[in-house]
Amino acid sequence: MSIGPVELLVLKFPVERVGRNVAGSLQDLVQSGLIRVIDLVFARKSGTNGVQVLELHELEDEDSGMIEPLVADITGFLNGDDVEKLTVAMEPGSSAAIMLFEHAWAKNFADQVAAAHGEVVLAERIPRAVIDELVRAHEEEPASMAAPAGVR
Repeated sequence: MSIGPVELLVLKFPVERVGRNVAGSLQDLVQSGLIRVIDLVFARKSGTNGVQVLELHELEDEDSGMIEPLVADITGFLNGDDVEKLTVAMEPGSSAAIMLFEHAWAKNFADQVAAAHGEVVLAERIPRAVIDELVRAHEEEPASMAAPAGVR
């Protein structure tokens, strides 16, 4: 079985529970075929007890009910050491969701690149804050300084 590009995502929340809207958005991404969840771990830090790793069935019923159908093919690729390293900076009273997901939309493209003996030389996600800053700078650029249409 081939797998498309895989990404690690760590989400931190300032409360001990992931919001219902986040679960709904994840559900939309999976059901639309854009991503496939490969592994998913939840963590919570309460007071000075350290980080508690939560299984899906330990979440609030409404959250687990939305997420459970999305993670039928969990691989277990994320282990305890991974979770410990990724949650070390969590503040007491916060929670985290750690997810490996496949960019399902890109699977066929990745298969075709591999079939042509091509290889990925660089794949890097640009942080949202950097893109937002570039957009702001571009919008503030005087019209006389902007490149003519079609030229960059």
